[in-house]
Amino acid sequence: MKEIIKLIEDKKFKTAREKLLPLVRESTKNAELNYYSAVSHDALGMEREAIPFYEAALSYGINGELRERTYVQLGSSLRCIGEYQKSKAILEKGEVEYPDNLAIKTFLAIVMYNLNEEENSVASLLEALVKTSSDPWINSYRKAIDFYSGKLNQTW
Repeated sequence: MKEIIKLIEDKKFKTAREKLLPLVRESTKNAELNYYSAVSHDALGMEREAIPFYEAALSYGINGELRERTYVQLGSSLRCIGEYQKSKAILEKGEVEYPDNLAIKTFLAIVMYNLNEEENSVASLLEALVKTSSDPWINSYRKAIDFYSGKLNQTW
């Protein structure tokens, strides 16, 4: 596994994919092999081929940081191929498990935009902005931005 991870870290995705496919065929229920196979496909622009591997990684109990990454990457891949409802469902599951993961929230905001849920999309991005910004202007208006993020269509 170390060799595979090193190939992926070195961006040698094609070689990693070639080494992973026979391993996954031998150990179809290995969550990590499925995850890394998904990553290698995804990085090669083969999102459609990556998706079943991400799904298998989740179903076979991938855990820890790789589980968190799987939600982000599977949600992103589904969105990329236009499977917006599936993407939203996966990202919402990921958000329940990892409520502080701002990458999940950001990809969820993108897919909400794709689903014409602009208000929820912008609110989610504003939430991420106020949580992470070190900009002095944002910090000065943090309370107001946070308040308005849930009331984007209201006027007073």
